[in-house]
Amino acid sequence: MKKQNPTVTIGIPAYNEEKNIGNLLASIMRQQQISYCLEKVIVVCDGCTDKTADVVKSFARKYRIIRFVERKMRTGKADALNLIYKTNKSDFLLTVDGDLFFAGNSEIEKMMCVIKKDPTINVVGPRHIPVMANSLMGKFAFVSYMSFSDAFLKLYNGNNFYAMMAVAFMRKNFVQTLRLPKGTISDQCYVYAKATRNNPNGFRLVRDAHVLFRTVSTFRDWRVLGVRSVIGDKENVAKYFGAEILSEFYMPRRLFIRSLFKWLLKSPIYTIGSISMNMYIRKFPYKKVTPKNGMWELATSSKEAIVLRSQYEK
Repeated sequence: MKKQNPTVTIGIPAYNEEKNIGNLLASIMRQQQISYCLEKVIVVCDGCTDKTADVVKSFARKYRIIRFVERKMRTGKADALNLIYKTNKSDFLLTVDGDLFFAGNSEIEKMMCVIKKDPTINVVGPRHIPVMANSLMGKFAFVSYMSFSDAFLKLYNGNNFYAMMAVAFMRKNFVQTLRLPKGTISDQCYVYAKATRNNPNGFRLVRDAHVLFRTVSTFRDWRVLGVRSVIGDKENVAKYFGAEILSEFYMPRRLFIRSLFKWLLKSPIYTIGSISMNMYIRKFPYKKVTPKNGMWELATSSKEAIVLRSQYEK
């Protein structure tokens, strides 16, 4: 008898994602299923105040595997993820943020091939590719991410905290051990830390699997995001796993400088702009922004729709 392919559930925690959630769901429905079977897609609408629910319900009427959970009050991404973890019955669980887009039709297949091949891996993740922005601040942010990603992709072959972003493809037995503590503001760091504490091979970056995302494109949103990425994420993961874990965020200076030099030659104006903004947000942190019950103020400029594959650069 032919062995059945493993099952996959996709969980999407969503808060006010009306501009892109439809594009994400469409990109999921286009995915090839060669070595797995997509069992269901669960979208948890966490107190949305826009038309996210309407968009998801429209897709659910067309595709029976899409399940919709609506919460009238916002309780935070960690709480929405915990609901997804708790309800998962599939062999594998893939969690995806609502403001992303699968670049091609075989991205999930690529991740499945890697995690299924090596039983010691708890979590795999794709490479995140930013789409080019139109605003000047957005171009600064684009180059800021690309120059830093050049460095972290070389750090331990990309298997590090920085590569674990907004997508996590996990084994069922790992998911069963996973519950985000109340007040968690950095779910991706928590998942990476949990996956690798007693297993150095617990996370694997799948470089040829790509998801697209938008960087921030306004001055305010860069400051909002800076408070989280520079300070909040690290403090939060140290709270649960101890201060010694912060050593794993260390970026060798030679890698970072080499990457900056590459982008200074490639795009001098935008690279200088990105360096200036990163210096500014560190010297003048946006003190008005603090998480409340594990929920950050949104950086709205990164929530615009993502549609075309040609918009990103590999």
